[in-house]
Amino acid sequence: MNPFFSYEAADQTAGKLTLSLLFSQQVAAYLWIDSVTQKANKGAFFQLDNWDSETYIDQFLDISLRDVETPQTVQVCFDAPQQSMMPIALYDRIKLDALHKAAFPFNPSTFLVHESFSSWQFYLGYAVPTTLFRKLENRFPAMKYRHTIKLLLNNYAGTDVAGALYIQVGISQLTLVLCRSGRLLFSGSFAYQTEMDALFYLLRLADSHNLPTEDLEVYLSGLIDPSSRLFLELSNYFLNLSAIPSSILFDSDLPSTNYFTLLSNNSLCVS
Repeated sequence: MNPFFSYEAADQTAGKLTLSLLFSQQVAAYLWIDSVTQKANKGAFFQLDNWDSETYIDQFLDISLRDVETPQTVQVCFDAPQQSMMPIALYDRIKLDALHKAAFPFNPSTFLVHESFSSWQFYLGYAVPTTLFRKLENRFPAMKYRHTIKLLLNNYAGTDVAGALYIQVGISQLTLVLCRSGRLLFSGSFAYQTEMDALFYLLRLADSHNLPTEDLEVYLSGLIDPSSRLFLELSNYFLNLSAIPSSILFDSDLPSTNYFTLLSNNSLCVS
């Protein structure tokens, strides 16, 4: 198993370490963070077609933990594309399970995670492979986990007037959060084949909420940088593009810190 992108700081000395993990449809990644200095230690991204396999999961975890002591803190981000939502006032576990099963094809190999978004007054249900979740749970009993949507919403200040769109770019997948004036207008994931597919979907999303693209603030994270085809296509229509800033420090030679946004921008990284 070889990474398609990796990072390692020049100085490998570290104090209190946090292990941050990311899993999406075709990507798994890890990043070690020094919680005292708030510096990235090392990390890598891997691509696989199927995370249901115990062999692949074990290989990835072995690589992630190689030559490093067991972390004191483990945080996991699930960029799971199948999501269902229910207001907190109406929340019931059985009802949210039923809502999710009605919205998506039944898959006996997945496990439905329920996550509370108390500040936004809703519960999110999302499906992750059962094998993956149980492996992580057994290896890291005290792990804390979040969905991508929660991490994107954590960046929203609520002070916009023209609207704010947060985009996490994966391999053939976008996870989106659209807000305006403190209100959540849309959240979800979109699978795409080409950059034009992604652009068309985003333009339709902005238009459906009457948000002019020349004014909409767009914040990017994940596998995108100014030289990528997707970035160039977006910049032709969305005039206010910027990367979500990293909350930790990387060496200056890193091509794009926003690759690691979901791994680094988490409150658990604070000592």
